[in-house]
Amino acid sequence: MKKRGRKVFLLLIAAWLGGSVSAFGDESAFVKHMEGRETLAYVIAGDGDQQENDFLAVIDVDPASRNYGRIIYTVDVGSRGNEVHHFGFTADRKRIFAGSLYSGRIFIFDVASAPARPRLIGVVEGGDKTVGYCCPHTFHALPNSMLVTMLGSADGGLPGGLVEFSNEGKFLGHFGPGPGHSGEPVYMYDVGVKPEINRMITSAFTPLRNYRLPLSKVNMNDFGDKVIVWDFKERKILQVATVDKSPLEVRWLHDPRSTVGFINCTLGNSVWMWRQKGDGSFEFKKVIDTGPGSLPTDMRVSPDDRYLYVTLFGGHEVQQYDISNPDRPKLVSTVSPGPSPQMIHLSHDGKRLYVTNSVLSAWDYAHQMYVRLVHVGPDGMKVDPFLNVDFNNFPTGLARPHDMLLNK
Repeated sequence: MKKRGRKVFLLLIAAWLGGSVSAFGDESAFVKHMEGRETLAYVIAGDGDQQENDFLAVIDVDPASRNYGRIIYTVDVGSRGNEVHHFGFTADRKRIFAGSLYSGRIFIFDVASAPARPRLIGVVEGGDKTVGYCCPHTFHALPNSMLVTMLGSADGGLPGGLVEFSNEGKFLGHFGPGPGHSGEPVYMYDVGVKPEINRMITSAFTPLRNYRLPLSKVNMNDFGDKVIVWDFKERKILQVATVDKSPLEVRWLHDPRSTVGFINCTLGNSVWMWRQKGDGSFEFKKVIDTGPGSLPTDMRVSPDDRYLYVTLFGGHEVQQYDISNPDRPKLVSTVSPGPSPQMIHLSHDGKRLYVTNSVLSAWDYAHQMYVRLVHVGPDGMKVDPFLNVDFNNFPTGLARPHDMLLNK
């Protein structure tokens, strides 16, 4: 990129961010910041035996409310067996995009008109030949559109890739090489953008042909081990790094001056750190060994960049690390919110950590499905005894809660 063009690009990014840190909580740097404490938690969930429709649940998380810790509203998505998974706000926080790993559908919800009573306003059907990929995973807001990682090709194999949709759900095009490309990316999973330095990182998982199988039949050789560094504006790959198998969640530090971030490698039972070097390239190194069979599946960085939170799906606990020295994270607290903690979502003030425990319907082995709250304080983490949302006893039976977003 020419110096003048890069300068203009960075000025536009700075204007959009208003001089704030790169991102708050778990959201894209481009998502409008929510002021004040959250009062609502949105949870996307699939029906336990896939006989009833999937849904979005709204949980009251206002401690002053008489409905604290209760599901106060649900939105039926109109179909079942989708394997609803991750979702994300548009940049203006007016809409939520939610994806499905089996059907490929994308559900669009209006959460601006009545935040406690979201409306399903659009469905992008899976299998669109113009998209050329299947299985939408991460929804990463850009200023006027949504960047989506796709786990595989249209036939459920490889390669995966990235696509872009308008905030109304219209397919805009491919981000980087399109379907059927040779070379990287082969496997795809998460994406994280650091606009202040014009860099983007993507990670790797496994395609539909593999993750739809029960664990006993999964091909452990069909998982990626590559992390890719991109020029965000030019949409070009700059570097491919090899780490442990199944590098999942991309977590940059929030400080706009920092080039540091972390990624959890689930099958490697490890966490890796990255940092940009003087020559502009990135170094990746293993900094945490979580232990055999622990399966770290999700991570979050505290708003002040002081702590890293890691869920151990196989170890049945959430870990808190002091990352003041990113090269040597120090374990300072652990808590067991329930069996197989999986997804976590951190409040914008860093004091509350919400936890769910469904990873994929074919791989879940816990008989108790829940949303729980963990309080974070100077003395570590403690489970809230009053916010324990039971997802086992819906009128339709068990449901599988996965991703979460916070609102007010």
